[in-house]
Amino acid sequence: MMKLITLLQDGRHYSQAWPVKPELNALFPENKIIQLTRLGLRFLPGLAVLTAFFQLTFLGSDFTGQILAMMLFILSLPLQGWYWLGVRSSTQLPPALVSWCRQIRLQMQEQGMKPHTASEPRNYLDLANTLAAAYKQLDKTFMRPWL
Repeated sequence: MMKLITLLQDGRHYSQAWPVKPELNALFPENKIIQLTRLGLRFLPGLAVLTAFFQLTFLGSDFTGQILAMMLFILSLPLQGWYWLGVRSSTQLPPALVSWCRQIRLQMQEQGMKPHTASEPRNYLDLANTLAAAYKQLDKTFMRPWL
C-alpha cells in the first residue's frame, strides 16, 4: 500500500516538474496525461456527484452499490494519471534521450549556465528537470534543432 502511495506522490511531483510546452506534444505523451489529469481533478468530482444524483433519482436506492462503484471509478481517473506518471518518472531513459539530455546540458554550459544537477540523466524525472531548467534559462529556440 505504501508503494502505491509513494508512486502516486512521485507522479504528482513529476507532473509539476515536467514543462508543459506545445512543442513537446509530438515527442512525449506526458503533456496530454498531465493536462487530462489536471482537468480530471477539476471537473470529475462534480461529475461523480451529479451522476450519483441522477442515478439515485431515476433508479432509486436499490442500485446504491452500483452508484458508489461508478462514483469511485470516476474519482479514481486522476489517480490513474498520477500512477502512470509515477511509473514513467522512474523509467530508465533510452540511450537517444540520454544523449539529447547531455546535449541540452552542454548547450546550457556553453552559455555560462550551470545545470541544476551534475549527475548523468538516468530517468524521465531527470529529463523533466533538465528541460524545465533549459526552458527557464535558455532562449526559446533551443528546441528547434530537435523538432
